[in-house]
Amino acid sequence: MLMSRILADPARARRFVAFVAPPKEASVLDVWAGSGIIAWAFTYRTKEVVSLVRGGRPLAWVARRPNLVLMEADSRSFELPFPNEAFHIVTSGLPLHHIPRVREMLLEMWRVCVPGGLLAFEETVSHEQDVRARYQDRLERLRDRSHGRYFRLSELIHLLGEGGFWPRRIQVIDLQRDFNEWLAGVKVSARKVELIRRLMAGAQEADLSGLDIKVVDDTFVFTQKVAWVVAERIG
Repeated sequence: MLMSRILADPARARRFVAFVAPPKEASVLDVWAGSGIIAWAFTYRTKEVVSLVRGGRPLAWVARRPNLVLMEADSRSFELPFPNEAFHIVTSGLPLHHIPRVREMLLEMWRVCVPGGLLAFEETVSHEQDVRARYQDRLERLRDRSHGRYFRLSELIHLLGEGGFWPRRIQVIDLQRDFNEWLAGVKVSARKVELIRRLMAGAQEADLSGLDIKVVDDTFVFTQKVAWVVAERIG
């Protein structure tokens, strides 16, 4: 999984947590730290955050927060090492579409969340139209071979219901991406880069992408949709 500086933006993470509006005395569990940005942002508004590190390391400065506890966890296991109903809020620093067996993880997140507690996360979502959704996934896989596929927002809502969560608030924001920033730090062959350029140019002409692709200063800029989701544990 590759983490862009745009996706790991501290300012946006703080805005996301403000959207969640957690109680000050809330205890938070981050089931998969990723960059650690989401857990870090929660520390400014809640009592304590426990974040599970599953391979890789969070950004170094994230660990300096005094009310953040980083715990090592096995990325192959989805059993959370906590008793039932232990946390007021559960979240994931790693996007759900990158978590294998995400349905199992959601059931575990439900188990450790108190009744009436919250599941809160942000997730890049694909277009609801099938052709555009497939295009977006193809583009992402050319850049990042580990990419499976994005969820559509309607799929996310259904997935939450299966996991025992009821969506309370959803906000979809535009995330502006630059072609060079999007490729930064990724090992992509020159052949694939050229293929991506051709796909973007063709999609722009035919309006196939749902990404609002534009040419600016001899490069492409495009817009991804990111959903902020707050759901309540039911049952």
